[in-house]
Parts: sequence; structure tokens; C-alpha cells
Amino acid sequence: MRKHFFKASLKSPVSECVRPRAQQCEHFEALETSTPFYLSMLLRPRTGALRSDLSMPSKQLFKQTLNLITVALIIATSRDCPAATLRNATLQIVSTNSAQIVISWQAKSAVPAPGLQIVPDYQLEKSSDFTNWTAFGALRIGAANNQTLQTIDPVSNGPAFYRVKSIVDRPLAKLNQADLSHGELAQADFFGAEFFAADLTAANLTGADLRAADLRFATLTDAVADGADLFAVDAISAVIDFASIKNADLSFANLEATDLFGATLRGSDLRSTILTGADLRFTTLHQTLIDSHTRLDSKWIKIWQLVNNQTTNSIFTNLDLSIADIRSADMQGKNFSGSDFSSSSLAGADLRGANFTNANLRFVIFNDALMDTNTVIEPKSRLIWEIVNQGAVGRDLHGTNLNNAFLADADMRNVNLTNTTMTLAVMEFANLGGGNLRSVNLTSADCLGTIFTNAILNSANFTGADLTQANFLGATTNGAIFNGATFSQTIMPDGSIRNF
Repeated sequence: MRKHFFKASLKSPVSECVRPRAQQCEHFEALETSTPFYLSMLLRPRTGALRSDLSMPSKQLFKQTLNLITVALIIATSRDCPAATLRNATLQIVSTNSAQIVISWQAKSAVPAPGLQIVPDYQLEKSSDFTNWTAFGALRIGAANNQTLQTIDPVSNGPAFYRVKSIVDRPLAKLNQADLSHGELAQADFFGAEFFAADLTAANLTGADLRAADLRFATLTDAVADGADLFAVDAISAVIDFASIKNADLSFANLEATDLFGATLRGSDLRSTILTGADLRFTTLHQTLIDSHTRLDSKWIKIWQLVNNQTTNSIFTNLDLSIADIRSADMQGKNFSGSDFSSSSLAGADLRGANFTNANLRFVIFNDALMDTNTVIEPKSRLIWEIVNQGAVGRDLHGTNLNNAFLADADMRNVNLTNTTMTLAVMEFANLGGGNLRSVNLTSADCLGTIFTNAILNSANFTGADLTQANFLGATTNGAIFNGATFSQTIMPDGSIRNF
């Protein structure tokens, strides 16, 4: 389901409790040369593997330019030291005479306009072997945005490589109500800083030091703070929905009444963390650490136990387990009779032998879940499980009740859904090409990207359905009802695009 779509439908900083910060990787800028020869070492996205490309027209020409400096282009990726355009710098090499060169680059704010301009400090580093680096020149502090910085170096006989390190060092900074949205603040030092009601939407805080920072009422929607040190942070009533805070230290943090809807806390330390009243719907709690001092509402304690295989018994009856991320949980043989799983994700969960008698399973995601003949579950939910995991190509499902079913990405080509009711069904990117959907009821269904090519849709009811990017090419729609349906980049039967 689309990001933010489901949600739409549905104290003072602690400065006394601090610990030494673990050493983290440093953030280096991209370097480039204006000379005709350069060695490119590109870190492949997500893998970190190296690729070398050496551009040299001839050995003779290269020998003639040995007095020039060979500079490396280094691009940091999210696996090593995260960087993006705002934190990259292009080094330009200019030979002023036979004895020296000028190395220059442009300082840039780590926060895009119109946000608060935060220009990093810069440290030039030099190496003769591309392995051992030492600081070269003074740390450049206090540069203005777009200011050109320069360093002079005598020409060396051997190869010389340069890189520039970007440093955001703002401990105890006063940034209350500041606009820092989309800021590239990876590895930044914000120890004890004040961000009261600040806007950090989509900011990159990977590996940042935010110990004892004041984030009360701040907005961190879509922010990335993987590996960040958030020890003793105060984030009461902050909005941190859809954020990624994996493998972070949140111990002793105050997250009371914080909005963490759809956020991932996978692998993070939540020991002695206050989470009472926090919105943890769809929050990923897998591999997190809690202890007896962690304050967590009873519903989320049960969810935590399930996803971390820390259950003390097999009885989970009559519980509210709705709108939760329960993916890959070991639920084998457990009793969930009467419990509410509505809109929860059980994707990849082991449901073999589990008992779901009278459980509420509306909109449950069953993709890649395991079931067997000993799983006690209503026929409708078992059918949904079969469709999303085994497909329904050519199946005869006429007259079936599939209301409130989550069938995203299902392969249902050539299916017979005549007179089937699918009100409010989630059909995103499902393939119903060539199917017989005569008189099907898809009222208020979510059909984002759904394929209806060459399908029979005569007298079908799409009242109030979302048909964004749906494909009806070649379909027959005689008598079909589209009252109140949403059309956006929708491919109509004749191949035209409808946007209204």
C-alpha cells in the first residue's frame, strides 16, 4: 500500500546522562580533477564493491605529465560513509607554475534552500598510495555558502591523491524551530543540541551524534537515522513517522506520545526507553532490545514478543494486534482466537498449526506466510492466502466474497470473478489481465497499477475506486460504473490516458 496513504485514512534535554560516543566512520566528499588523467574508483550502490577505470591515451603522454597531480574521484555510498550531492565537493587542480599547484573547492550548505544554511567545516587530506591518508593544511572553519576554498601544495615527484572531509560539528547548537528538511547531516555532531519543533523531514542523520538532544515536537517524517546515537534524547510528541532508525542507540530516550507510525527501529537499543502512548502502528520492532525498564504499552509488548520470538506461552486470545508489523514472526501452534489482526502484516510469518478462530483478519497481508492443514482459519482468509502465494491464474472464483482482501501483486490472469464482491479490496499491481470480471463489485477498491488488459468488465462496479495507473487496454466495459472513481495516468481501453 502506498506510503502515507493508509495513515491518512486511519521535557528538557537530559544533559546529565551521557556516555562516550563510539567511534564512527568519517564522511568524505567526492573529488574530481580538471586534468585529463584521473583514476575513478566508484563504490557500487548497496554493495560497496570497487570498480576501477583508468583513462590514459598513451604512456608517452602520461610520462610527460608526471609533474601533474593525479586526483581520485571517490563517491561515498550508504554502505560506508553516506553522502549526497549537498555534501559532495569537486576538487579542482590548477598548476600555477612548475613548482606548485592550487587545490580548490566550493563550500556548500548541508541543508538546501530555503532551509537554515549549515556549512560544514572542511579538512583536506593527502595520500601517496590511496590507502594512508593524512590531514593536509588547516581545518577550514566558518566558510560561507558557495565560498571557494583553496590550498597550495608543492608539486611532488610521485603520485599524490587528495580528498576533502566534510564535518558538521554543532554540539549544543540552538536549532529550535529551524528548517533542516532534506539536510545531508550524516555523521554530524549534534550532542546536546536543541531541535524543539524543528523540521527535519527527510533529513539524513545516519550515524549522527544526537545524544541528549532536544527533539520535542520536532518533525522527522521520512528521516534516516540508521546507526545514530540517540542516547537520552528527548523526543516527546515528535513526529517520526516512516523514518528509518535502524541499529541506533535509543536507550534512555524519552519517546512518550511520539508518532512512529510506519517507522523501522530494527536492531535498535530500546533499553530504559520511554515509549508510553507512542504511535507504533506498523512500526518495525524486530531485533530491538528492551529490558524491564522499557516503558511500552501492553499491545506493543505482545507484538515485540511475537516478532522477536520471546513469547512465554502460546495463548494470545482476544488481543488487539491490529495495524502492526508482525512480519516473519514465529506464530506456529499459538492460539489467537478472537484476536484483532485487522490491517496487520503477517508476511513471511509461520502460521502452521496456529488457531485464528473468530479472529478479525480484514486487510491482513499473507504474502510468503506459511500455512498447513493444521492452521485453523476461516475459508475466506485461507483463499486470500492461496491467491497471494500460489496465484489464481484461470481459477473459477465467481460469486466469491473477497471484500476487504489484501491482494496486492496477485497473479490472477484469466480468473473468473463474475459477480464477485471485492469492496474495499487492495488490488495494487495485481494482474487480472484476460479475466472475466462481469458484474464484479470493486466499490472503493484500491486498484493502483492494477492490470485489467483484455478483461471482460461489463457491468462491473468501480464506484469510488482508485484507478491510478491502472491499465484497461483492450478491456470491454459495457455498462461498467465509474462514479466517483479516481483516474490518474490511467490507460483506458482505447489506449488513451485519463487523468480526471
